[in-house]
Amino acid sequence: VQLGHKEVKFLIDTGATYSVLNDLQGQIGDRETTIVGATGKEEKRPFLQPLDLCFGNKVLSHEFLYVPECPIPLLGRDLLAKLDAVITFENGELIMKIPESKTGQIFMIKEKPIPSIPREVEDAVIPIVWETDIPGKSKLAQPVHVELKEGARAVQVKQYPIKPEARQGVVKIIEKFLKYRILEECESEFNTPIFPVKKPNGEYRLVQDLRAINKITKDIYPVVTNPYTLLTSVKEIYKWFTVIDLKDAFFCIPLDKESRKLFAFEWENPGNGRKTQLTWTRLPQGYKNCPSLFGNQLAKELEIWTENGQVPRDQYLLLQYVDDILIATEEKATCIKVTIEILNSLGMGGYKVSRGKAQIAQQTVIYLGCEISQGQRKLEQKGGHW
Repeated sequence: VQLGHKEVKFLIDTGATYSVLNDLQGQIGDRETTIVGATGKEEKRPFLQPLDLCFGNKVLSHEFLYVPECPIPLLGRDLLAKLDAVITFENGELIMKIPESKTGQIFMIKEKPIPSIPREVEDAVIPIVWETDIPGKSKLAQPVHVELKEGARAVQVKQYPIKPEARQGVVKIIEKFLKYRILEECESEFNTPIFPVKKPNGEYRLVQDLRAINKITKDIYPVVTNPYTLLTSVKEIYKWFTVIDLKDAFFCIPLDKESRKLFAFEWENPGNGRKTQLTWTRLPQGYKNCPSLFGNQLAKELEIWTENGQVPRDQYLLLQYVDDILIATEEKATCIKVTIEILNSLGMGGYKVSRGKAQIAQQTVIYLGCEISQGQRKLEQKGGHW
């Protein structure tokens, strides 16, 4: 199976509930499960965040269970069932076949083209709202203070070895974040490792393993709405839709100075070999409370903007799930007006919007992995999840 740019050999294991990777590829997710290890003892293992894998000329996204001690990657029942795989024995060989009709269903949403932005919206929206090399930052958000649990002590997790190619691959990212003060040098008793992850296009992204920090910091009450409950608000009267996806959303929220030391990591500059500790001045990816903290802040600002908007609030539906926004209206003209107001408010508020992911004034859109049109919601998960 082609996993990103790497070909991975899997053992088909119909006795395995989950498909397994033994090599850390991508970012470790928040979900975990209990497995029975080789010794017969129950052990908890995490799932990786969704990874793209290729079957022929198709791309599918899947969450693999990460078990480093597993001797070989496993193709388990979860992925086999998702593919409707048929396993047969022919001439003494095991053959796995995937029905063509099934691959069409799996990849239908992922391959659907994103419409371009209407000229009337392009002309009326301030250019600073669109994503650029300069990250966004909320103008209203107060610095977040992160509290430790009672009795918690500083954690120091040693940095994993990083291959020279991978280290070189994140140099520009580190330099950019230092330039815009999203990262800063520090001396901290805390340390957690980073690992560059290679993307399908050959570039790298910077990932930090914050599991140790998540264990010692206090939880906040999660107010993130269940996406399927949220979508029940989309009534049959709505015909026109806009979907807005914010770029690098968590980086828009600042951290207070006292909390920054918690997220420190070791960095060795491949150019001169100098080792330093760096830490984040904004909410870092991988911190467990980021979705709730960001979602709450954006919700407050959206409420302010819509209260002062020119379009009456009863003429449209506005839904927000963390950094994804849906606008629904009965008339196309109303959809365009509200979209312009929200985009301009986001831009003036310091946020950045992904131009490539924007779906503006369309009768069918993809939101939270669901295809939405008048009176219809196809609850197929984004990128091939079912």
